[in-house]
Order: sequence, then C-alpha cells, then structure tokens
Amino acid sequence: MYLVDIRLESVARLSPAEVRGLLARAARPGDGVEHIYVQPVPPATALSRGPALSRGPALSRGPALRYDAVLFLSHPTLTESERAADAVLGRCTTRGLRLRRLSAMPLTLLVDLLSLEG
Repeated sequence: MYLVDIRLESVARLSPAEVRGLLARAARPGDGVEHIYVQPVPPATALSRGPALSRGPALSRGPALRYDAVLFLSHPTLTESERAADAVLGRCTTRGLRLRRLSAMPLTLLVDLLSLEG
C-alpha cells in the first residue's frame, strides 16, 4: 500500500467531508483507492507557501480554505500508485478546483519512520 499526498491548491468553500467526497467520487475501482484522509491546511501555513492563488467559485458556505489529502492506494508499485492518484486528480478538475500530487511513500516506510520517533 502506498500513501499519496495531495494538495487542493485552489481556495474552496468546502468542508473536509466534501473534499473527501469529491475524491471518492472521482476514484474508479481500478485506481485501488482504499481510504482518503483530508485535513485543512492551517492559514499560517497556507500563507507562507507563496502568493495567493486565484479563487475558485464558492462551492459551499463557510470560510474559504485549502486542504491536504492523503490517498491510500493498494498498488504493488510506487509508479502505479502515482499514476492512479494522477488519474483520480484528473477527474476532479471540475468547478475550478486545482489538485496536485505532492509526494508518495510506501505505508511500511511511514510506519518505520513513526517508530523512530517513539
């Protein structure tokens, strides 16, 4: 299993559940998406990442936020996982939303790294 980090680069008025729903609806059975985790990017972090991005349409009520997401993909290789994540993201380019793949790693590597912290 591989973890692929995603960034919603456009500002959107969505909840984490709505972002997760968009990604889930874009996933196809062959993509191997097992789980999706979404969290808001803290405002200070979002601002420190460079100039403001153009605003997309307001899709829901609430403050406009940026989000990071993680796709848990059940593919045997990193390359296949990255391709599947890119396919899912390509299907999410509606309503002015821009999503970008940031990084990917095997779940086992994440578990090993977390064990070093404790």
